[in-house]
Amino acid sequence: MLAIREHCLHNTKILDLSGRFDANSKLGLEIAILGAKEMGCQHIILNFSDITWIDSMGLGQLFLWYHKMRPNHTHLSIVSPQPTVKDLLESTHLAEIVPIYQSEKEAVEAHPDSSFMTNHHGVDGIEQRYMGLQL
Repeated sequence: MLAIREHCLHNTKILDLSGRFDANSKLGLEIAILGAKEMGCQHIILNFSDITWIDSMGLGQLFLWYHKMRPNHTHLSIVSPQPTVKDLLESTHLAEIVPIYQSEKEAVEAHPDSSFMTNHHGVDGIEQRYMGLQL
């Protein structure tokens, strides 16, 4: 089960998550993320400090949400993942398109005005590698 708590800081929505992020829990998180996008939030921070596990469905959802946010110039960031979760994010190359920060403060400071900063360097290759994974 995944528990979600929300709070806002300016035009940033911070989602504090705890539990397992898997196929059974994605719907509640998707509603919170897409709701924040619809409200005009320019930055959505997923606090993973209390996420104990993420499966292939969760990894795939992060990739899809990144693509849903991108056309609206909405940033998606992850903060404080536990080592096993961080290893999964890095080994799937997802961390290369959805940045990982050590703290909420660091994530907020990385996008002070939440203006869209495009970095296309290597993104296509990353997406192709990720899409090649069996989810």
